[in-house]
Amino acid sequence: MRMAAESDDSELPKDLSPKEARRYLIRYLGKRDLEEHEEIYEELAHE
Repeated sequence: MRMAAESDDSELPKDLSPKEARRYLIRYLGKRDLEEHEEIYEELAHE
């Protein structure tokens, strides 16, 4: 469930290449708490 305070600019643009999507995700997660998304960061680091 999204919080009302969040903005819609966190939504993934529709026509990204896989490489662009990965970069977008890293930037998006960079704005969040690292501990909350630690598993995702680890997974991205190994791709």
